Amino acid sequence: MNYIITGKTYNSKFIDDIAKREDVIAMSGDELEKSDIRFSKEDLVYVPSETSLDIVLQRIDGAELIDNINKLKNKYFCREVLESIYPDFYYAKATLEELPSLELGDKKVVIKPLKGFFGTGVRFADKSTDIVALIEDMRKEVEESGKFFSEAVLTKNEYIIEEFISGDEYAVDMFFDSEGKPSVMNIYLHPESAVADYFHLMYYTNEDIFNSYLDKFNQFFLEFNKLMNLKNFPIHAEFKLQDGVMVPIELNPLRYGGFGLSDLTYNSFELQPITAYFDDVTPDWNAIWSERTNLNYAWVLGYNGNRIDVMKQTPKHSCFKEFLQKDNEIIDYVKLNHQENPVFALAYIKNNSLDTMKQVLKTEFNDFFE
Repeated sequence: MNYIITGKTYNSKFIDDIAKREDVIAMSGDELEKSDIRFSKEDLVYVPSETSLDIVLQRIDGAELIDNINKLKNKYFCREVLESIYPDFYYAKATLEELPSLELGDKKVVIKPLKGFFGTGVRFADKSTDIVALIEDMRKEVEESGKFFSEAVLTKNEYIIEEFISGDEYAVDMFFDSEGKPSVMNIYLHPESAVADYFHLMYYTNEDIFNSYLDKFNQFFLEFNKLMNLKNFPIHAEFKLQDGVMVPIELNPLRYGGFGLSDLTYNSFELQPITAYFDDVTPDWNAIWSERTNLNYAWVLGYNGNRIDVMKQTPKHSCFKEFLQKDNEIIDYVKLNHQENPVFALAYIKNNSLDTMKQVLKTEFNDFFE
């Protein structure tokens, strides 16, 4: 059986349609917890929201699969696995109390929870950083988010310290098929937004990105799976391109990109990545891009403005859509409850001019509330 276990964050608008298949069962993590369902090695499981990963782990029959999920979810364990591929990469582990004693020297580092979600508690530091103030800032943010995520999803006192990786950031949705071969569902470039608070504002894809990096990512996943031996296993991976080398930032198990990012794959290519995983289908990217030459596709996250009181102000959806449509074609637009999410909408857009589409990165979301 194929299972989709949804969670408390936004999952995908397509799940209800996928669940109409006789071989698919979709339910929430809360519903799973109340049921007696367990997952055997023959079952395929997709968990689009990190909030349900904990209960899924409790229902898996198979120590090896549980161990592999934990290796990827725990960033320190993941770095240990990757050490043979990146032997010179610096990383360490520490509790909040131990962080002030770190000797950074001339290194710039990233500090983040051993297990995390949506960039919660992630900070940069070097020898000039006020570590005590930084730790307090991290602690407050993690404690606030800890109201929504368990320790299995977001660790509150254990952190990994990694060397800072420079360069452009990329993301890949993929799965290892029934033979353990990688099947890439999409490759995204994550450009920097003009306002730091809107960090995840846009991810986009185009033919140039695939032509440049599909083979490189396939090679990485082949090497990685020599260490892991994963089969029937989806991953959302994030990388930075540093000095011509794709260095992984994190590898998220049993899912693709969250908050509807993976829906860009269907909206762009009419390729449903969840059913591709269930059906063990690898796309023909040459054929797909031959029909979409010179087109750029983007997922845009409509943030709650950083000066907005979400209990008193409401988003102006029509104004935001009008803004996007001025220079882009909207493929799909999804309204979200802005009082329950850090965002008020998801937009899927396309444009044959990348420079024009990237003007959206300058968006000031405070302008779209009243």
